[in-house]
Amino acid sequence: MPETTIPAPVVLGDALRVASAPDFERWAEQIRRTGGCARPIHLSGSSTIRDAFTGEILHSYTTTAEPGGRLRVACGNRRASRCPACAWTYAGDTFHLIRAGLTGDDRRAVPASVATHPKAVSYRHLTLLT
Repeated sequence: MPETTIPAPVVLGDALRVASAPDFERWAEQIRRTGGCARPIHLSGSSTIRDAFTGEILHSYTTTAEPGGRLRVACGNRRASRCPACAWTYAGDTFHLIRAGLTGDDRRAVPASVATHPKAVSYRHLTLLT
């Protein structure tokens, strides 16, 4: 019979605290948006976009209303040993970029005519995925 692991009281207390917080939905959305990133980057601060000529504020954002005063974004690391989720995303993006360069892709403004005249690939410019 498999052993059941009971979470430590501190871990259980933290989970209950987060789940019962009023900003839980926003926190959960941030976690979903990072795509399961193992080491999300925590940003804090504010940003204001102004019209260059009039000085009018076009958009303003601050992290003070975010859970914990921080905005979580994916780390974007390419190494699976550091962050499997971000490495998987990067590998998928790389596949589509290479495919578009070999066969063309209207969504990326690469004409299908590239398939008839491929260029030699210099391997020193490619990043190896480990």
